[in-house]
Amino acid sequence: MTKAKQIFVVGSSRSGTTMMGRILGNHSDIFTFKELHFFGTIWTNDSIQKISNEQQVNLLSRLLCIQERGLFSQSNYSDFNENAKKILGEGITNPLAIYELFLQTISNENSSKISCEQTPKNLYYLKEILKFFPDAKVINMVRDQRDVLLSQKNKWKRRFLGAKAIPLAEAFRSFVNYHPILTAKVWNSSLTHSSKYLNSPRVKIVKFEDLLSESENVVKDICSFLDIDFEEKMLEVPVIGSSTENDSKSALIIDSSKVNKWKKGGLSNAEIYLSQNQSSENMDKFAYDRKEFSFLPIMVVFYVISFPIKLGLAFLLNIHRMGSISEVIKKRFFNK
Repeated sequence: MTKAKQIFVVGSSRSGTTMMGRILGNHSDIFTFKELHFFGTIWTNDSIQKISNEQQVNLLSRLLCIQERGLFSQSNYSDFNENAKKILGEGITNPLAIYELFLQTISNENSSKISCEQTPKNLYYLKEILKFFPDAKVINMVRDQRDVLLSQKNKWKRRFLGAKAIPLAEAFRSFVNYHPILTAKVWNSSLTHSSKYLNSPRVKIVKFEDLLSESENVVKDICSFLDIDFEEKMLEVPVIGSSTENDSKSALIIDSSKVNKWKKGGLSNAEIYLSQNQSSENMDKFAYDRKEFSFLPIMVVFYVISFPIKLGLAFLLNIHRMGSISEVIKKRFFNK
């Protein structure tokens, strides 16, 4: 088995990609990056494949800025221009090559041999990733859609649970983005897309529930897949990024009691019904049992009527994060 030079942790949003990134980042050979959103935002298949010297500097400066200051603080990325010029080599004009150079450089600076990128939506660019990075391996996180729904419903609260760097506008965007039908459609789209790679030797499906319930065995299996040694400290992951708990460096997030949180409250019967109704095929494929309903919850009507409005608002609030609108639509809704 070939040792990975790059690891990409992907999955539907709120499926445990951040937790997996932190687990891997605890390994002595791995450096986990912040969510870079390179694919689909900074670079798309419609992007120019050979860029000028100025564009090269701007691209690398933007990546350096995201890694240093976070996704929501990119306005002054020119502050990193001088550092970018020092890193750039001769003849590197392809944006993907600059991205690879960035991953390698920052990993080396942190005394790590392997880079780990944890942007969830990289899921929609597995074809490009597996082609351009021949030594890359992918961890695809899958989580019960109802727990994803619960986490998405509460995601806007992150700003008030320790994530002070999240702007109010971003918290509002997360609040508006939530709708049970929309969340279910995105979850289904992610699983339908990733199902193309179920038999790929370079892609490993990891169920979030298994990670919580059998953490040591699952992480050891992942280490075997990546051809690295298991280290006990990989399991010491603090609670940071939860949509329902305050950030805490002393509490550990790998906790089996967090499996099936949706059963403990937080979702209405209408939300659960719609979630299951939209996702039945993929729920069966990944062995998620469904809650039975003897009658249609009355609030289903409200969610169905409000869906077009919420969809329109979500589009307007997310358009700035789409590098190519046509590509987003093709990949997420037509699985192209």
